[in-house]
Amino acid sequence: KHLDDVTLVRALRRAALLPWRDARFWRRAADVVAKKDTMAGRDLAQVCLAFRRVDFPSRILSQHCLSYVTSASPSFNTFELSAVLAYFSSAGAGLPGAEDFICKIADEAVAPWRQRETVPWSAWKMLVTASAEAGVDHQLLFTTAAPHLARNVKYMNGRDAVDVCGAFAEFRFKHNALLAELARFLPAMGLSDAEVAAMQGSFQRLDFEAPMLRRLQQLKGT
Repeated sequence: KHLDDVTLVRALRRAALLPWRDARFWRRAADVVAKKDTMAGRDLAQVCLAFRRVDFPSRILSQHCLSYVTSASPSFNTFELSAVLAYFSSAGAGLPGAEDFICKIADEAVAPWRQRETVPWSAWKMLVTASAEAGVDHQLLFTTAAPHLARNVKYMNGRDAVDVCGAFAEFRFKHNALLAELARFLPAMGLSDAEVAAMQGSFQRLDFEAPMLRRLQQLKGT
């Protein structure tokens, strides 16, 4: 109850890595976080990532994120916003104002003044996948994220590729450079049968030809 933010975040990260799935622990943690008047963006982001890792949806934490980040979003960097949104998009579904909040975070992430910010590709992945999960087709977000994701496809694993491609396919946002890079690196991703099938479905939805993917399907017999 009386832990400072750094100690609290450290405890939650360790619990998530184990992973420790005791519901009472995570409910209590959400209560503690929600009672804080202020919290650094980096700390709230790590809290959300910990809750997301153990797949513990908390309405209390979601409501806190909505109310706190709505007023403090300019003080959050893009990665911090993406971490909050990645958790909120599922845990906060159905809350009053949830869709407006998601749109606000997406607007904030692509604000012109943020162009000078160095943003890891994982943040763009979380932003587009969270928006797709919530059903919020924020075209400017996808347009802004696509070049960043395309430049970093070589760092993605199969799950990343499936999630990114699926997010763009959800709204049929076709970005040829991103899709071409995904297709080019498919053989190095070690895709499972299910991931090959998911990628094929997304490429079909986006009307994009990927001969290498068809070859992988033939080799795997899917």
